Amino acid sequence: MTLIKPVKGVDDAMAEGFAAIVASDPLKTLQVLIAMESAEDLAYGVATAFRDAHLDRDITVLVTGPAGRRMGKAHNMIAAAAHAKNDILLFSDADTILSRALLAEAARAFKGGAGAVYGMPYHARAVDAGSWWFMLAFNHTFCIPAALMNQWGQLRAFAGAFMGYTRAALDKAGGLDVIGHKIADDFSLGLAARAAGVRQELLRVPVRVSETGTRPAEAFAHLSKWMSIIFWTYPAGWAVLPLFNAAILAAAALALEAARGDSTAAAGAALVAALTSRVIVAWLQDRLLADYRLPLSAYWRLLFADAGALVLWPLGLRREVRWRGRRYLLFIGGRCEVVE
Repeated sequence: MTLIKPVKGVDDAMAEGFAAIVASDPLKTLQVLIAMESAEDLAYGVATAFRDAHLDRDITVLVTGPAGRRMGKAHNMIAAAAHAKNDILLFSDADTILSRALLAEAARAFKGGAGAVYGMPYHARAVDAGSWWFMLAFNHTFCIPAALMNQWGQLRAFAGAFMGYTRAALDKAGGLDVIGHKIADDFSLGLAARAAGVRQELLRVPVRVSETGTRPAEAFAHLSKWMSIIFWTYPAGWAVLPLFNAAILAAAALALEAARGDSTAAAGAALVAALTSRVIVAWLQDRLLADYRLPLSAYWRLLFADAGALVLWPLGLRREVRWRGRRYLLFIGGRCEVVE
């Protein structure tokens, strides 16, 4: 398999992510392509040092040149794919930490006939306020509906933190040029593959993600950016997001009962049950899936996270987002234009 890692700038966990590639591939079977637009990028030094420390492996650092009108990440993916030697292409974001189990699971899925695979992004254990926001958003807001939709036979997550395609599947989907001017590379390519009849699989092993910039203001800006991307790429998905929020639904029922002057006992009990189960399920999920040994009391943040989602939700209507130093104007369907 060929692993393509598009990067821009130095992420907090970049060195750890590169080291994880080596640890996850003890037999040295992966071709690794690290792609960035310029050798002036600070990531270039980190990437070349990683390559030079492992000359016994097939690691190439590619300078792809200016992205121009293309979406930056997609530009690096497209340019790197032209250098891939293998029939299976894996794409891993700069902030992901691979594992042997994840690569083995991807190999199993491809051997079983899958044409496209996706790893559920699972955020690293929170250490400060901002990383708690990311952990709640990734692990306890995105993962649950995505897993449920997959269980119901409606895979629509197409998670781009870690995804893989066979060359045949990419050809059927229209090639990587499909995402050249799309803000959500994973969703747009996954949707094209689905329409082409490609067999897709959500992997049973998650990929660990460690976001850079975890101050509260940075976390808020990042999550609001993704809310805009969801709206302009998949408006129907954005519209139903509140329906996956049991705490908000229970609170709305309580408010409605109170407004009518009816007894609020049942609605109040539903709200308490929703909040209690939300905390317990999140605590168990982190322990069982990621072995995060956090005390149950630490999950009090979930009691406010759902209400906070209502603040982020209308921000999805904004058409302009900033990503990796570039500004993009968004259009329905996920098309993006670079704003000079």
